[in-house]
Amino acid sequence: MAYLSQEVFEAEMRHVFPSSWILVADQDDVAKAGDYVTATVGNEPVLVVRDINGRINAFANVCPHRGTSLAAGMGNCEGRFECPYHGWTFNSAGVLQSIPGRKGFNGQLAEKNLNLRPLKLNVWERSIFVNIDESAPALSSYLGSVPELFINHDLADLKPQTTIRNTVNMNWKLLVDNALDDYHLPLVHADTLQPSLEGMKLKEKIRERYSSILCMPLNDLGKQESSPKPGLGPEQSKSTYAIDIFPNLTIIGMPNGNINTLQFNPITVASTSVIFRSYSHSVKSENLEEKEFMSKVLNEDYRIIDRVMEGVKSRYFKPGPAHYLEGRIANFHSTLLSLLGKQSDLTDLLNSDEHAEQP
Repeated sequence: MAYLSQEVFEAEMRHVFPSSWILVADQDDVAKAGDYVTATVGNEPVLVVRDINGRINAFANVCPHRGTSLAAGMGNCEGRFECPYHGWTFNSAGVLQSIPGRKGFNGQLAEKNLNLRPLKLNVWERSIFVNIDESAPALSSYLGSVPELFINHDLADLKPQTTIRNTVNMNWKLLVDNALDDYHLPLVHADTLQPSLEGMKLKEKIRERYSSILCMPLNDLGKQESSPKPGLGPEQSKSTYAIDIFPNLTIIGMPNGNINTLQFNPITVASTSVIFRSYSHSVKSENLEEKEFMSKVLNEDYRIIDRVMEGVKSRYFKPGPAHYLEGRIANFHSTLLSLLGKQSDLTDLLNSDEHAEQP
């Protein structure tokens, strides 16, 4: 199946992720001059750093000399990055500062631009996105109606609260499918999420190519944890939203103004890095109760997806009929296939029944 195809996975890394807007950092990750964070988008190593003028920059995390990655993880560069291979240094604006043994290059250095390669970067509220190949629409267009839903949530004022990082032996698309599968909630999450969803009339809103929305209106049967944030619109103050941003990001917006994000970053065809982050208007320190609860929710998902991973290996598996609460999955795969379908070397593979991805 295409979930397990190395050929399809490599095409996704070469074409889908580079041509999309991908969340790579939160503004709090690079709050001070010199703060940096690294990420991988498809096959591309990315370096995000705030320079001494307060500007947030994104670069290919690659030394232009021999291709060595300059930084790892996150931290503060204290004004410069030094290549660990030959000692070339670059400032936080990506400009080459020094080269050991410069005379040994016999005049070659003047012939090339040896600064770090800048990447297309844009910021929505607190979220930092990059587009590797610069082919994606403007971020405002890519996000569609999503910013309007959060217009009074005051996202920039939120404080990071809980972070959970897992590496799981699962294909990234199965994790995305599950995040968009609104049909599985009552059974898989019967003791965790379902009490808050009891009696809700879930509504999927699928209007745009790069995003879709699940609206979960509150009612008297569901368990409500807190009061609505003042200033929200009539629907926002009475609904929780689950919003997917193609290809690998889910944002949960709550009527109290808080949000959660859930991101699935591919590592290999059968392994994925999962990052959950929550943001609150009222609590800055980590909420251990929330962390325990969300870890339980994620583990419920991992257990069922592990069984799906086994099932899709079967020669007898073909996607069955789609429930109306699985429409967001179809929208995701439609966009995915439209990007992969541009690759002539994949045409036969993607058009075969054996590799069909539509639910």
